[in-house]
Amino acid sequence: MRIRTLKKNKSDILKTYLQYETDLTPKINEDIFRRFFEILEENISDHLSIELRNFGVFKIKFMSSRFGSDPRNKKKIYIPSKWKVTFKASEYINKKLNEKI
Repeated sequence: MRIRTLKKNKSDILKTYLQYETDLTPKINEDIFRRFFEILEENISDHLSIELRNFGVFKIKFMSSRFGSDPRNKKKIYIPSKWKVTFKASEYINKKLNEKI
């Protein structure tokens, strides 16, 4: 049985962030929020791994080219090489995730 989970996108997270951060103006807080994601994006596009303490690690992996099969017709297809982003959650996040089970 598959359990459906709720989704939040970046704008939902921004709204939540702006509700709790009242020290600075909403415009400044929004700029800080957007800049954080821009920095993540820049570092990932430069093929750098990013470690956020007590959250997790974004790692960049190079996937070499290979041959695979098309599941619809079982024909062999060529899959070109590419870069891939993986995320590994920290022990802290894993504990938080599983403490309500």
